[in-house]
Amino acid sequence: MKRICAFLLILTLIFTLSGCSESSQPDYELLSKRMSEYNEHYAFEYFDMFQYDGAYHVYFSLCSEDDIMLSMTFDEENNISSVAVTAESAKMTTDGQRNAFKSFTSAVTNSFCTLSDKEKSELKNLSTENINLYFSDIYETYSALRYNFIFSSNSQYIVYFCEYVQVMEDLTQ
Repeated sequence: MKRICAFLLILTLIFTLSGCSESSQPDYELLSKRMSEYNEHYAFEYFDMFQYDGAYHVYFSLCSEDDIMLSMTFDEENNISSVAVTAESAKMTTDGQRNAFKSFTSAVTNSFCTLSDKEKSELKNLSTENINLYFSDIYETYSALRYNFIFSSNSQYIVYFCEYVQVMEDLTQ
């Protein structure tokens, strides 16, 4: 009897712990929920998204109307496989607007990625942290265990891109 009770207790614990884990690739609802924890204006719904050229896009009005666009691609299971944040130079003229872009990209990264503290500190080497370099010619990359990041900029646009990369460890699960 003790063995049966112990077995049931262990089985219950395993199911409870497995239910607590979140996917390393969120769907749009989970991404929106996580982003809204940083700022309530970062939340979005399915009806806010539009599809174009194989990706879903959402405009956000942080400092002016539709000044930042979030783009997402999805895998076969409807989990997000990549995100991109884009801004136009004409809509990012002040330090406040550029800081809004920086805050938004930080919220997207923290909501989309599960990074170690070391990876987070190394990610800060990208020029996303230096708003004075925005809209100059930049192309920088960084790769973490499960993610690739690209920060690119020219005189017209600035783009922050992150994609999920499945590693062998993920394939065994």
